[in-house]
Formats: sequence, C-alpha cells, structure tokens
Amino acid sequence: MTTKTVKVEIPFQRLLNVIDQLTPDEKLVLKKRLEKEKVTTWQERFGKALQYLGKKNKGFSEKEVEEDVKRAIAEVRGSAKICSCH
Repeated sequence: MTTKTVKVEIPFQRLLNVIDQLTPDEKLVLKKRLEKEKVTTWQERFGKALQYLGKKNKGFSEKEVEEDVKRAIAEVRGSAKICSCH
C-alpha cells in the first residue's frame, strides 16, 4: 500500500470545532498522538525518568539513590569538561 502526504489548511477555530465533535475515545487517541509529538524540556524528561526509576527501585534507600545521583552528575559534568566540543 502506498502512502500519500496531503497538506490541509483550515482555520484554527474550525479545527477546534471538529475536535469538539470527536467522541471521548477519539479525543483520547488524538491526545496520545499529540503527546508523542510534544517537545519536552530536559527537566521534564529527567522528572519522568526519576518517577519511572522510583517505581522500579523501591528496595534502595534514599541515601543510596542520592549518592548514585551525585556520582552520575559528577561523571556527566566531568566528561563535559573533557569534551569542550560545544
């Protein structure tokens, strides 16, 4: 099956009117698609990573995690100083 790209130009208000007519399930699908496209800041990505890791690593003490984070930050900053590429 071949695909074809079509560019559609419609006024934004008309787009909102169309979205209002979607079913709740269709709106959910649209939301998920838009979230995949969303550009996030490194802080947001870092926060999500911490939430994910927190759920997966409940067996470690807060002190252990804190030490690991400090060590990781030091390693990243150390490698950034070595590679003055930017």
